[in-house]
Amino acid sequence: MTNPNLQQRNARVLRWALAATAAAFAFGFALAPFYDVLCEKVFGIRPTQTASEATACAGGVVQDRELLVEFDTSISPELPWRLDAAKKSVKVRPCEPATVTFTATNDGRLTLTGRAIFTVAPAEAAIHLSKTECFCFTEQELEAGQSREMPVRFVIDDQLPADVSRLTFRYVFNPVAKPLAMTSAVSPPNS
Repeated sequence: MTNPNLQQRNARVLRWALAATAAAFAFGFALAPFYDVLCEKVFGIRPTQTASEATACAGGVVQDRELLVEFDTSISPELPWRLDAAKKSVKVRPCEPATVTFTATNDGRLTLTGRAIFTVAPAEAAIHLSKTECFCFTEQELEAGQSREMPVRFVIDDQLPADVSRLTFRYVFNPVAKPLAMTSAVSPPNS
C-alpha cells in the first residue's frame, strides 16, 4: 500500500471514530432527561430535585399538618402471589421520613419474577413525593413458597396543596416474562 492511500484510509477511520464518539456522547446526554420523565410519569418518583425543591423541607417537619397515606395492593391473575402491607395506612407529617414494610409471598409452585407498578392518588401529589427505597424500582424474583419483606421509604414535601390530606399509594404486581431459550429445529429423518 502506498503512503497516500494509507493516509487516506487512516483519515477515514479517524472520521468514523470521531463520529461514533460524538454519537455516543449525544446519546448519553439524551438518556438523562428521558430517564427523569419516565420515572416521574410512569413510576411517580422524582430522581432529581431542583434547589428550591430540596430546600422545601429545610425547615424540618411541619408539625401542624397531618396526612393520611393509604396503601392499596393488587396482583395480576397470572402471578400467584400475595402482597400485604404491614399497615393499611399511616399518618405522616410533611417532610417527615416514613417507612412501611410490605410482604410478598409466592404461593405458586415455580420461581417467578414480578414487577410492581406504582401510582399515587391524587395525581398532583406525585410531584411532592420522594421515594428513596421501593420494591417497585426493580424486578422481584421469588421462589415457590418464598416470602420477602420489602420496605418503602418516602417523604412528602411541605409544598403539597393544603386541600390534600389523604393520599393513596397503589401497587400492582405483574409477571415479568423471561425470554425463552433458543432451541434448534430438528428435522425428521428422511425415510
